[in-house]
Amino acid sequence: MREKKNPFEIFGLSPQIVKELDEEILFKLIKAIYKVFQFTYHPDRGGDSKKALEINLAFEKINLEKNPESFRSYRNKYIKRLSRKTLRTELEELRVQNRKLSFYNELLKEKLWQYLENGFVYLNNFFERHKGLKLRLFDMVTYMNFSGLRNAKKQMFFKDLIITKKYVLKRIGYEKYYRKFLNYKYIGCIKREYLEPWFLLERESKEENQKFKNFISKEVFIKECLIYLEPEIKINSYVFFYSPENFQKIILEGVVIECKEIGEDEVLNIFKNKVINFEEKARKLKSLGGGIVEF
Repeated sequence: MREKKNPFEIFGLSPQIVKELDEEILFKLIKAIYKVFQFTYHPDRGGDSKKALEINLAFEKINLEKNPESFRSYRNKYIKRLSRKTLRTELEELRVQNRKLSFYNELLKEKLWQYLENGFVYLNNFFERHKGLKLRLFDMVTYMNFSGLRNAKKQMFFKDLIITKKYVLKRIGYEKYYRKFLNYKYIGCIKREYLEPWFLLERESKEENQKFKNFISKEVFIKECLIYLEPEIKINSYVFFYSPENFQKIILEGVVIECKEIGEDEVLNIFKNKVINFEEKARKLKSLGGGIVEF
């Protein structure tokens, strides 16, 4: 008889990360994933009702705040899987290693990274048919870092991105206006179930609080992430960008929860009415003897 899925498994977490993260950080991650699942599978949004029920039941079992004993019990059971070194898992590890080696070989042959620096053909083809792509993202890094604060607002964990051929517009959920980024390039997406970025993100420690940064080093990204990268933007996927001015950092913007194509009129309307005019702002600040922050 097949063993029932552990709730941590339903949330797409490996036994390794469940073991490595302490309880509070692990539960923050679970809550962040739960929010993404709500956007993806909720029946009111056209999602799978059976999957939504499975996720809700799993969350109840590992809700640290309401049921800490159950959380710890399922966690301990899940961690024990690390010691079950079966022939099947060994073969799977060999397959993964083989895939990586094959990929690195092709990477060297075709100089894929240089291709990424010049932009994906996918987006070039897309912008021949449409003027822009509007994304709604859930910022899991910000959620992990600040969801515990009393004054944290729900809107700060969401952001909107508009990708066009020449620039990217970005705003955090509580902001009225977009900021314009001329030199900001889309790299690709990775399905959330393929990647656990929490081991890979840079971190900073202040006293007892350890914060995640929103980027992965280029070297680590090539080694651990590039094999899973896809050019097409998909729901429930991590989306990555980079700036050619600092190509050693690969930025994790968040998880895609909404994605839609927009036409020229909508792009122009947003750009005209909802984008900060930094040139005008600079003139005003200059007249007052102030400076301006460039994005």
